[in-house]
Amino acid sequence: MIWESSYWKEDLLKLSEKINRVYLSTAYDEDIAVEFEKDIMIAMYSVRKLVEAKKISPSTELMGIKIKKFENKKEVTRLNWHRIKELYDLEKPTNENVKMNYLYNQIIHSYIFLISLNDEEFIEGFYFNSDKTKDQKLFYMDLKTLKEYINVVGNDYPIEERYEYNKIIEDYADMARKSKNTDGIG
Repeated sequence: MIWESSYWKEDLLKLSEKINRVYLSTAYDEDIAVEFEKDIMIAMYSVRKLVEAKKISPSTELMGIKIKKFENKKEVTRLNWHRIKELYDLEKPTNENVKMNYLYNQIIHSYIFLISLNDEEFIEGFYFNSDKTKDQKLFYMDLKTLKEYINVVGNDYPIEERYEYNKIIEDYADMARKSKNTDGIG
């Protein structure tokens, strides 16, 4: 259980700054790739823990995040997962609006996680999907959308909470949480 969320949220906001300072402006190499993947995984786990601890508002938890989606063309396996040009129709992206829990679960449980570079060899985004969606679709999130996403979570401090004791679950149930927030990202 997270008692004080500000430490977790401050780390998310530091990552937001790091996206501009490092990932959008440092030439790609293996060290940057490893650091990026670790940062994304830890950020998504942090978001998940904040959601589970009820440390963000329902409006943030339920907001839509617009990411790109590519349809699958053939079976994805442990031996071919990295060949996304063969496996997915990268020429026909569509937008998909996903909820926060769907997004972080796809990334945390990623079967595919591949970094996308721009012409200057800087990270511009990443492809991902989970073991459950690998044979259906591949997602893509650009760093601008990622930055917006973690900024919203990092700045979300609920201004009101209300709980009532529920005899069936023998615990207090979350009745209401409110904050000032946004409609969506992307």
